[in-house]
Amino acid sequence: MRTATPDDAAALTELSIRTMREAFGPPHNPAELVEAYIEETFSVDQIRQELLDARATFLLSIGPGQEVAGYAKLRRNRPPRQLKGQHAIEIQRLYVSDRQIGKGLGRNLMESCLNLARQEGYQTVWLGVWERNKRAIAFYEKTGFQRCGWHYFQFGDERQRDYWMKKEV
Repeated sequence: MRTATPDDAAALTELSIRTMREAFGPPHNPAELVEAYIEETFSVDQIRQELLDARATFLLSIGPGQEVAGYAKLRRNRPPRQLKGQHAIEIQRLYVSDRQIGKGLGRNLMESCLNLARQEGYQTVWLGVWERNKRAIAFYEKTGFQRCGWHYFQFGDERQRDYWMKKEV
């Protein structure tokens, strides 16, 4: 586990694209919808800009052969109204390559996110998760997150619903 730098932009972009296809591609969504979202969100330049953003921290999980096998993005941003008044940080993304699922990388990434939140003095960690991503919801519930609301997420030309989940740290 390590913190990403702008030099990781290409590897992180490749992993972001792969995990987006794995998590949200067919049969979950039409391929063209996922590809349009990838085109809009995951270029090397875009990821490099996110890595340079002082409000964001990317954590990388390094797998066998020193490949980037998973990542998390924490974002210091205003939380949803359900968490108003709480000092909260968002886990905006947490993804592990399908071939690495079940090896503890997601759990390690989550624990690293929670540790960083504690070290920075946050009270609450929150995240959004697609209501139909049952595997992710089960993982978050297993790590102590609870639903605290929902919002719509624009995924290409489709409006989908995400649950907000939170955990006190």
